[in-house]
Amino acid sequence: MIEEEFADRSFTAEEPEDLARLEYLLKDGSLSPADRSRELLTLAIDLTRHNRSLETASKALTACAVIVRNIPEVQSSLHLLRGEIASKQNKIRMARKSTKRALTLARISKDTKGQIKAHLQLSELAFRGGCDKSGQRRAEKGLDLAAKIQDPYLQYHAHQLLGKRAFNRGDRQNSKDHAECAVESATALGDPEVLANAFSLRAMVAYAEDELEVAQRYVEEALELGAAAHVPWAQANAHKLLGDLAFWRGNLDESRENAEQSLKYAIISRDSQTRAHSYQLLGDLARQRRDFQLANKYAQQAMWFSEVSGDNEAQASAHELLGDLARRRGEMQVARQHALRSLALAEASGDKQRQANANRTLGDLAYLRKDLKQMMRHAQKAYSLAQAAGDRVGQANAKTLMARSAIEDEDWAKARTHVKQAIALKLAAGDVEGTASAQMMLGHVLANSGPQGWPEALKHALDAVRVRERLRTELGSAAAQRARYLAATWEWDRLPLQLASDIGDGWAGFELMELGRSEALANLLHRYAGGEQELPEGVKGLLAELETQQAMAETALDSHLGGRETEHPHVDRQSVEAQIAQLHTKLAALVGNAFQQVFTGVQATPQELRNRIPSDVHALLLRLLPGDGLGARLLYSVWVPPDPNQPPVIQQRFLSDEEDHWLTELTASGPRGRHAAGRRLLRDTTHPWRRELSMKLLPDELYALLSDVDPEDDGPVPTLLIAPSGELWGVPFAALDIADRYLLDRAALTLLPSLRLLPQTTSSHRAHHPDRALTYMAGVAAQPERKQLLYAYADRLDEVTDPEELVEKLRSGDRYRLAVLAVHGDDKLGLEQSLLLRDKPHRRMSAAQLLGLRLPEHLVLGSCWSGHLSPNPGEEPIGLPTVALTRGAVTLTTALYPVPDKATGKILASYYQQLSTNIPATHALRNSQRRYIADTSSGALPDERAELDSAPWYWAGLTLLTTAPGQ
Repeated sequence: MIEEEFADRSFTAEEPEDLARLEYLLKDGSLSPADRSRELLTLAIDLTRHNRSLETASKALTACAVIVRNIPEVQSSLHLLRGEIASKQNKIRMARKSTKRALTLARISKDTKGQIKAHLQLSELAFRGGCDKSGQRRAEKGLDLAAKIQDPYLQYHAHQLLGKRAFNRGDRQNSKDHAECAVESATALGDPEVLANAFSLRAMVAYAEDELEVAQRYVEEALELGAAAHVPWAQANAHKLLGDLAFWRGNLDESRENAEQSLKYAIISRDSQTRAHSYQLLGDLARQRRDFQLANKYAQQAMWFSEVSGDNEAQASAHELLGDLARRRGEMQVARQHALRSLALAEASGDKQRQANANRTLGDLAYLRKDLKQMMRHAQKAYSLAQAAGDRVGQANAKTLMARSAIEDEDWAKARTHVKQAIALKLAAGDVEGTASAQMMLGHVLANSGPQGWPEALKHALDAVRVRERLRTELGSAAAQRARYLAATWEWDRLPLQLASDIGDGWAGFELMELGRSEALANLLHRYAGGEQELPEGVKGLLAELETQQAMAETALDSHLGGRETEHPHVDRQSVEAQIAQLHTKLAALVGNAFQQVFTGVQATPQELRNRIPSDVHALLLRLLPGDGLGARLLYSVWVPPDPNQPPVIQQRFLSDEEDHWLTELTASGPRGRHAAGRRLLRDTTHPWRRELSMKLLPDELYALLSDVDPEDDGPVPTLLIAPSGELWGVPFAALDIADRYLLDRAALTLLPSLRLLPQTTSSHRAHHPDRALTYMAGVAAQPERKQLLYAYADRLDEVTDPEELVEKLRSGDRYRLAVLAVHGDDKLGLEQSLLLRDKPHRRMSAAQLLGLRLPEHLVLGSCWSGHLSPNPGEEPIGLPTVALTRGAVTLTTALYPVPDKATGKILASYYQQLSTNIPATHALRNSQRRYIADTSSGALPDERAELDSAPWYWAGLTLLTTAPGQ
């Protein structure tokens, strides 16, 4: 919801127009006493029905009562309405007093309907005060009287009241019987609002009994009736129930949309109780997404509105949520206070389900205090209460607590029994994430039971991670939400990876390494390759707006630098840049992370992914995890050999603090995009990082295989496709030491963030113009490249010097085989990463703007940081190269860090010469880099200004990304 809602509690204030209307009725001399009393009563009823200006409604009733003070049946109705107003204001004692007076007057006047209404209102007040027996007696008395006079509305009202109470007590059968009677009475009455409310109760009962299809049908009918009757309260309640159903199906996006719709209609209806329920669901959803700060805001709102409405059950739920959030923040005393308050409120209202939840929270807190006896007492109580309430999820949570106690006692057999019972209960309740969490716990239990239990432990842990990945992709379009979710559950990955490594299950390791990688990017790429080259309208609209804002920002910058007037003298550079940042964020949500609203992530089995790897290519997948005390970081590597009969190989290694520090220096961008620490390491040819990290990054079998490759042999060398995740992407792998030689000497290297980006079929890439190239070069350093391109392409080379012309040509850039952009780059991440096409006047081209282009098969971006990708867990690895792959490029030549201009020019000039002889790009870049090393080592290249050297800093930053590594 929008942030303004957090401060919007103005519905409790008196509306000026209502006060003015009351004053008019009191002062209008043309009204007779009968007319005045009728108008005052109408005003009071209208305001009460719409939860508006309740003090004004009360004053209208007082004035009306003076006029009709000698008519008992009318006085009874007035007192009944005054009781309803007091109840809405949470003035329970006053409400009870007025309603009892209404009952007395109704008896005096022998008004049976008035007596029924009074009994039912007193029943509601008794239930709210925790007086279950009194409330039950009053409601049953009202139902008997309503049945005698055969009034369908009052029968509906009584059945609805008794059904809700039975539901809260966990008496599902009684609740179902009353709900069906309420539907029957409401149908006979024919009032859409009443029928909508009856359907909502029936849906709640069906939902509690896991009859989700029945519940969905009833609540959809309730929503339709509420909308037809224009009753916001009924629509709010129906959307809340739809949100609950979607929540338990694991569809969090749908649940959030319904929760927001529920809150919207609750605000319109001014119904504080429904508003509390809507905020509670939004809070539960935010907790599920691991956005605990937002969850806390929603919980505070739910608490406030539940207190206003006097809803004890809703207050108990809000306290439970606030307590859980406090526990997660480490505020144990605050958490305990909330849990105890939640328990007291649930006990007062007789709500066994919420009592169970409170006991479970208290058990969690006792576990954290290592008070295992207290934890077991709360767990057993939570289980019995949840069982009485028919709450399977509550029973499962209690069983999980019992399993923790058994784990602490190292009683693995008992722990296994409890966890398996928890899994069965959560499955029956449809609790998707809860089932996965219990499966992960079972994996831990089995793993600790001994090696004989490891295969089954891996199965359960892997199943849990698969569910986690499905839920993560359903978190909507905000990258931060999925990143938060992944960060909060990263420990789920460690157990199955460790088990796969211990068992030697390379296939499981392969699947785990690819989970969550580049789903949306892969989907975009394969759609483009399949002919779906048009972007969604939302993306195109944002791109057009971005172009406009970018032009304004560059105009403002040029004006600032040159001190001259422009055609946009009113442009505020800071505000325009803020707008550009916001547009990039929106684009990232749509392009990189919108699984539900725009794209669906490509799902593939490990065998399908292996089939995409060309038959002559080795694949190496790498991933870092936080350590567990044995080292700074855990490094997992999976090698997929070309031989289809040989399974993948997984290996686990621990990185020391020093090795972890080397990785940071090699991969991190420094101030203003500098790479000072990495430069020192890469220029020091005797530093041990090359040897030590190669021994950790490469599995032993792969290291041994590559060590046997003779660098001096003119025959083909292996092609190694490396798929590193996170910060490992920035490692200059070509410089690693393999048996005293560079990895570059022993293999042709290429990178991809995920094997998902490889073509889904073995069909050849689309045809391009066979002999045309496009160049855009800025600066003297690019002259060696230009000279070689002119020699290789002659009149088939299109040279462009104007940025606008370049962009225009790239809109249909698939007419070219090769495009070379020799410009400067920056170290920004994601869609904001850009190339500086021109300094004065300023002109940049961002990764976002590439989305609107159709690119050549081969794109060379030799600029600093052009190979930089976002390393954040849970986010798509978006940057210039990966966006280019989604817009038609098959091969990208890029730089991982600020590469030296002169050395880069020499290498790329040789590279173009190799490409012109139809040598595949992977081998062409390797040959050019090796030739450069040889020439600088022998002094064959003139270097008067010491700008050339054979150290890795000068050449290892140039890398290749390609979705055709076997060509």
